[in-house]
Order: sequence, then C-alpha cells, then structure tokens
Amino acid sequence: MTMVPSFLAVTPAGDRDVPPGLVRGHIAILNPREKLKGGGANVEGVVVWLAPLEGASRGQALPAPKRRLEQRNKRFIPHVMAIQVGTEVEFPNEDPFFHNVFSVFDGKRFDLGLYASGESRVVRFDRPGVSYIFCNIHPQMSAFIVTLETPYFAISAPDGTYQIKDVPAGSYELHVWHERCDERQLAAQIRAVPVESAVADLGAIRLDEAGYIPRAHKNKHGEDYDVGRDLPGYRKP
Repeated sequence: MTMVPSFLAVTPAGDRDVPPGLVRGHIAILNPREKLKGGGANVEGVVVWLAPLEGASRGQALPAPKRRLEQRNKRFIPHVMAIQVGTEVEFPNEDPFFHNVFSVFDGKRFDLGLYASGESRVVRFDRPGVSYIFCNIHPQMSAFIVTLETPYFAISAPDGTYQIKDVPAGSYELHVWHERCDERQLAAQIRAVPVESAVADLGAIRLDEAGYIPRAHKNKHGEDYDVGRDLPGYRKP
C-alpha cells in the first residue's frame, strides 16, 4: 500500500514571508552509484513534478522562454533539463571543434547534423517524454531533457532540495524521474498530493540506485563509436 506523506497544515512562523503555493522537499539517495568529491551521494538532477488532477489549475499556456543546452568541454550543460511541452531548446556549440547532437530514443527524436564552433541549432520539444541526448562524435557526452505537460516542476539541487513555486491550491499527482532509477521504482513514487496551505512540505523522497548499471550507448546509426573520429580533422579550420 502506498503511503501518502503528511503535509504542513499550518505555515510555520519562519515561512510566513514565503509566496503562497510553494511545494518543497528533498531527495535522499540510497546505495549511491555516483558520489561527489567529498564522498557524499550525488543527489542533483532529480526531476519532480505535479500533474494537476480534476479541479486543479493546469497553469498558463506556452509560449515558454527558449532554453539553452550548451556543448562545452565535451559536455552538455546542464546535464538534466526539465521543460514544458512546446518549449524550444537551443544547442550552441561552445567548443573549438565539431559536434553532432542527436536523440533517437524515447521522447523527441532528432539529428542536428555536424556543426562547428560558434554555430547553434534549435529543436522544439512538442511531445512529453524523456529525451536522451548524445553527440555522434564524442561518446562521453550525454544529457537528458524531461518534457512535461505541466508547469509545476523542479530539479533537485546539489544538496537534494527542490522547490516548486506558484502551485495553486488543489489536488495533484506527484511524479519523479531520475536517470539512475528504473521505471518500476519511479512508478512506485507516484502518489496524490493535496496542496492546501501556503507551504506544502513533502519531506524526503527516497530513491535507491542499487540496481543501476551504466551501459555504453550506440551512435546515431546504432553502431559502436569509432574513437578515431575524435581527431583534429573534426576541428574547425
């Protein structure tokens, strides 16, 4: 039986200056497979969102501001992004060599082709889901874009805390996504969330990474990467 967390029925004195409709909590990682330099679990990048149930506000419609997923130092920055359906994401190349951003798995599928330093491409994410983002040249590059049908979402900070702001009173369904948890565990986190006071505290959401096994991904053709492609020939002339 799924346990429904308790909520703050009365706003504490220290929260009286907090804008109404704040839903907050924190992420706790069990059996962490990725640790920080200090030895603690990496709890950053967990997406938490509230899907409105009957009678709850569904928020304002798009357009939403354009977002940026940069390619810099052979990395995507940020590693995890959450957006609302219909949002455009820009993919600027800030490296002094070529990149080829693609996503051929779940979520939005696209292939931006080869483009040089200083150039950029834009993708409109028009369907909900998790998009797995890679570079066809550099296998170490990966990112995730979680596209949602609700404006009520947040991403956990390095200390595991998160805040979802401006949530109208009503009933919602809580969802969580984490790259190192399987679908079954994430589905078990789904539960009803009543937002009734100025501040609703969800407490700890505990996620277990014990079953996570990192696996190498294929390139956009479904083949293993050719490490010889990451050569000076792919640098901008």
